[in-house]
Amino acid sequence: MEVSLIITTYNWPQALNLTLHSVLAQSRLPDELIVADDGSGPETAETVMKAMSDSPLRWRHVWHPDKGIRQARIKNLGVRHSQGQYLVFIDHDVVLHPQFVEDHISNAKIGSFLQGKRCFLPKSLTEEMISEGFRHPPSVFAGGLENRKNAVRISWAGKILSRTKRFQRTLRGCNVSMFREDFMRVDGFDETFDQLWGREDSDICYRMFHAGMRVRNLWFSALQYHLHHQIRKTREEDRLDLELRKILDEKRKVALLGISKLTPEGGVIASSPA
Repeated sequence: MEVSLIITTYNWPQALNLTLHSVLAQSRLPDELIVADDGSGPETAETVMKAMSDSPLRWRHVWHPDKGIRQARIKNLGVRHSQGQYLVFIDHDVVLHPQFVEDHISNAKIGSFLQGKRCFLPKSLTEEMISEGFRHPPSVFAGGLENRKNAVRISWAGKILSRTKRFQRTLRGCNVSMFREDFMRVDGFDETFDQLWGREDSDICYRMFHAGMRVRNLWFSALQYHLHHQIRKTREEDRLDLELRKILDEKRKVALLGISKLTPEGGVIASSPA
């Protein structure tokens, strides 16, 4: 099974560099890496090229112009330029445990998607990692770690606890995976959710639930370490929250502005040799 790992990024090349090096340290490398870039400047392109130029991994840097937050669109563009049967989505502000990809693959099943967990690194440790580069994932005993239980890997326990669920409200797009055919079945991410931060992940998951798919939460496996940064989104309700309620009320299964309606804007700006 070919696996595509898709990393969304926007103008934080220092964090992306850590993410890329944690990908290269995987026990089971993805078959291809897609950097899905929501309009970053040239420093991000330089970071990708430097990190990936000597890698044996097949990779592509996909970019579209900066026209505000367009996370749904750039993820769809990343998928358009990917080839894998299985899709793993992460963000540029996480460092991966060496067995992250292996854990997603070992739990993959048609008709369900996987939702991983994350712990949170303190500001001091984040700054240290950015300064010194990625060497190994942080210790579970590191000071200041939040959600510490999510830094413990016990794969056999995770398989026992990770039962499928028909519905779940709390969902995070920084650690999620699914088969391409399931992604296409709901027409991918919905650009209706662009221009404001977040909610595109909940949207696609809700539509997958309505289409009969289930979620499995990956406890004690597929570990992520979230880098410290300021949170953009407030707790105030916005139009995206209202749209999510409409999706639930309508039992919507297919995106209004999904990957089938993706325009030609943007594309591959750099890649591994053919």
